[in-house]
Amino acid sequence: MTENVARQFADKGTAAAEEAKKGMEQVYETASKGAVDFNLRLIDMAQANTKAAFDFARQLTSAKSPSEFFELLTSHVRKQRETLSEQVQQITTLTQKAAIDAAQPFQASGAKIFNQRS
Repeated sequence: MTENVARQFADKGTAAAEEAKKGMEQVYETASKGAVDFNLRLIDMAQANTKAAFDFARQLTSAKSPSEFFELLTSHVRKQRETLSEQVQQITTLTQKAAIDAAQPFQASGAKIFNQRS
């Protein structure tokens, strides 16, 4: 009987370790996808910001007076502030989604491990 109990305990431990390994693999895979999505979004934002800066520079070359210059400057700053606010919100949402998505496989495997021990 003692050998059976030891064997069952070892089998449950092996199954729990395998389940934990699978969970960690899923966490890594999900986190990697989240990192790729995050980096691609950052590249998109950098491209948009660079384009806006060059467009602004082109507009400044056509300014005929100091008042027109300051009007262009004020408009550009307002647009960039709005853009930055939107970009921060997008990054925040993307980061939260990546964290939640990465945690789900870990939570699921943890639940399976604890259910197996019962």
